[in-house]
Amino acid sequence: MLEQKNCEISICIGTYNRIDYLKRLLDSIAIQKYKNFEVIITDDSSNDSIEQYLKTIHVSFPIQYIRNKETLGTPKNWTAGIPYASGQWIKVMHDDDYFSDADSLNAFANAIDDEKEVIFSGYNAYFESTKHYLNKTIDERSFQKIKKNPFLLLAENKIGNPSVVLFKNNGNEWYNPAYKWLVDIEGYIRMLQTTSCGYIDKPLINMSYNDSQVTNTCFRNPSIEVYEWLFLYQQYKATSTKSILVYDAWWRMIRNLKIVTVAELQSYSRSLPIPVFLSKIIVFQCAIPRGILSIGICSKLFMFFSYLTNRHE
Repeated sequence: MLEQKNCEISICIGTYNRIDYLKRLLDSIAIQKYKNFEVIITDDSSNDSIEQYLKTIHVSFPIQYIRNKETLGTPKNWTAGIPYASGQWIKVMHDDDYFSDADSLNAFANAIDDEKEVIFSGYNAYFESTKHYLNKTIDERSFQKIKKNPFLLLAENKIGNPSVVLFKNNGNEWYNPAYKWLVDIEGYIRMLQTTSCGYIDKPLINMSYNDSQVTNTCFRNPSIEVYEWLFLYQQYKATSTKSILVYDAWWRMIRNLKIVTVAELQSYSRSLPIPVFLSKIIVFQCAIPRGILSIGICSKLFMFFSYLTNRHE
C-alpha cells in the first residue's frame, strides 16, 4: 500500500467487522477526481478479515492501516487515525458511508479557505433495506439558523453524522468519548460556537441507515439517553433550553422513554442533578392520559402550555 506525506486531506476511517461496507467506501474514494489525499484506516474488528482484505487490494492512493491493540469503540475509533494524519484537513468517514460521486472530495477541497476551520456538506440518506436514497441537504438559510442557535440540533440533527464534516487538523478534539448518542451533536455545538464554519448545500455523502449501527443500541435506551442529555445540560445549562424547539426535544425525550417519576429519571442519571424544568415536565406529563399524550398534535399542545409556565426555570 502506498504511503504519502504532506497531503491536503486525510480521510480517517474507523472500521469494525464490516468488510462489504468498507469495500464500497474505498471504491467511492478510488474514483475521486481530487487526488491530494491519504486514507488512514483504524480497525476495531474482532478478527483479521479487514487486514487480510487490505493486503490483497491495489489502489492508486496512499493507505495507512492500524489495527487497534484494544477495542476503542465509538467515537474513539472514528478519530484514532488523526495522530497518524499528515493532512492539513481531516475527513472522518464512517465505514458504512461513502462519497456520493466522483466530485465529492473536490467540492470539499474547493470550499477550503483561510477563514474556515470546519466545513459541513449535505448528504443523501441511503436506506440499505430498500436501496432508497433521500436527499437530506438543507439550504443556507436553515444552516444560518443552526449557526445562530446550535442547540436546535437537539430538536433535529439536520447536519447528519460526522461523515459530512471536514475540519482543520489543528489539534481540536471534536468528538467527546463521554458521549455515544449525542456525540456528534455535542461536537457540532462546539464547532458552531467556537469556529468559523461553512456549509456546502449539495449531497456529497451517501449516509447509510442499517441494522448494525451503534445508534441502534442507544435509541430509546434510557440508561444512555437520559445520562447524555443531563450531561450535556451540565455543560451548557440554560442556553440549551431557551428555544421552544429545544424544550420540545426534552419533552419528547421524557415522553418517548415513558418516564413517569423523578425517581425513575434519577435512576438513569448516574448522580447528575435533575434540572427543575425537567422535573416539572414529568409532573405535567403524568397528569395527561398516556393515550392522549401519544397523539402528536395533542402532545405539541400540552408541550406548549408546559413551556409557557416552565421556560424560565
